[in-house]
Amino acid sequence: MLKKIFKYRGRRIRHSSRKLLLYYQLGLFAPILALLGYYIGYKQIYPLIDAGTKEWQAYVLPVAIILIVTVVSNILILLLKRISIVRDGYFARVEQRQILAKMVIDNTYYNKVQKKTSEGKTKEKIIFPKIYYRKRKETFEVAFETKGNKFQDKFLTIGGFLETALTADMIKKVDEKGFIVYELRANVYNKRISIREMVADKGKVQLMKGLYWYFDKDPHLLLGGGTGGGKTFTLLSLIYALVRVADIEICDPKRSDLMALGKLPLFEGKVHSGKDMVTCLKNAVSEMNDRFEEMNTSPKYKMGKNYAYYGLKPKFIVIDEFAAWMAELSNDFKTAGEVEEYLTQIVLKARQCGIFLIVAMQRPDGEFIKTALRDNFMFRMSVGRLSETGNWMIFGDENKNKNFKFVEKVDGEVVYGRGYVAKGGDVASELYSPFVPSDFDFIEEFLKISDELGYERIAETEVQKLSETIEKTFDREALAVASSGNEEKAFLDELSQKY
Repeated sequence: MLKKIFKYRGRRIRHSSRKLLLYYQLGLFAPILALLGYYIGYKQIYPLIDAGTKEWQAYVLPVAIILIVTVVSNILILLLKRISIVRDGYFARVEQRQILAKMVIDNTYYNKVQKKTSEGKTKEKIIFPKIYYRKRKETFEVAFETKGNKFQDKFLTIGGFLETALTADMIKKVDEKGFIVYELRANVYNKRISIREMVADKGKVQLMKGLYWYFDKDPHLLLGGGTGGGKTFTLLSLIYALVRVADIEICDPKRSDLMALGKLPLFEGKVHSGKDMVTCLKNAVSEMNDRFEEMNTSPKYKMGKNYAYYGLKPKFIVIDEFAAWMAELSNDFKTAGEVEEYLTQIVLKARQCGIFLIVAMQRPDGEFIKTALRDNFMFRMSVGRLSETGNWMIFGDENKNKNFKFVEKVDGEVVYGRGYVAKGGDVASELYSPFVPSDFDFIEEFLKISDELGYERIAETEVQKLSETIEKTFDREALAVASSGNEEKAFLDELSQKY
């Protein structure tokens, strides 16, 4: 009850907040100034003045100490603040509050009040509307009062503006009584993980630090992105993360990037193309019905329990270049109808029994995937560059005020593997695909998993051929982490030329 009456929203943004960093500079320097005043001013200069010393040489050393200490200490304080801002520390929060104050002033989101001074003169005072800043564990919130003030319409659509002004990514917009609250995440790039950290367990797979796809709760993933944006690599990473805990079926209509996996024991008979893809979906629907039968007739049956309770493994059907497949079937109405029917059954019914879809396409046009079907993919991702229309198709009306940015550099360094991610109905947030260490080899890693799961090892000559095939699938240099020094510079220069 008390939380409803006294709700803490954070620090109020006021007119004085426009100079916060300067105030902190003065506040941190004040103790140093006090020490200089006592030890140099009072202990050294004052006795000289009291003694009537007129030789200027006597004052040179203490004055020089004061000047040098003042300059050096202020430079160190500035450096401390800058490091804190770069590392997303305390002063990053201070800077964000100052930016908010300047934003209010520059856009005249304030009221002016005329007040009379004690001398009888009229003085103008600037009154800010109620705006609050609150730091969370991984994010921060900015709350605007919307109790019918003249800025209400502006505050209801200010999310994209905040992203640009604060160099942050909006992940949530919440309407509360009398307030609109925006939740944002800054410094997202530092939350990127290695592909070896991209593991799956207990109904979820890690995508970044603090970011997971809970496939049990948000079933079926829709992945979009332009040509060369990294869709295939993202699929490969998801397969690598999920294959230890789930059965994987792969459909590749182009018979190109993912087909090589079919030669591994781990995926033998599970990589499909052509008419086999329709059979794969048909078998998935049949397995779905069998699973439901097994669950419903189980001696330990409990209403509402999912596949994991009954000891069933999750199953993922990965479909690459779905639009290309549908384009091939444009004149085969019977087969296209079957595909649509099977997909609809899996999307609408298969979550509880543990069968999930991962569908990748350049842009989810209604021509290739029905809107009603697309809306039931509860987890959405994009990689690479997409048009405004493409982003709207993937992430929906909830993101019409989202500022989808194309970022080429972060802190002066070229970035790659960047996109957006959202649960169905939520605001999209920034995403960086996992980086690939230089010693990481997909085929060797899949073979290690095969050994762990008891599959038969294949010949080394075949391993070499498969590795070469997989290497052609993506540009390793564009996905690896750059090393320091000259190697880093060479890496960035080469990446810049390629992209």
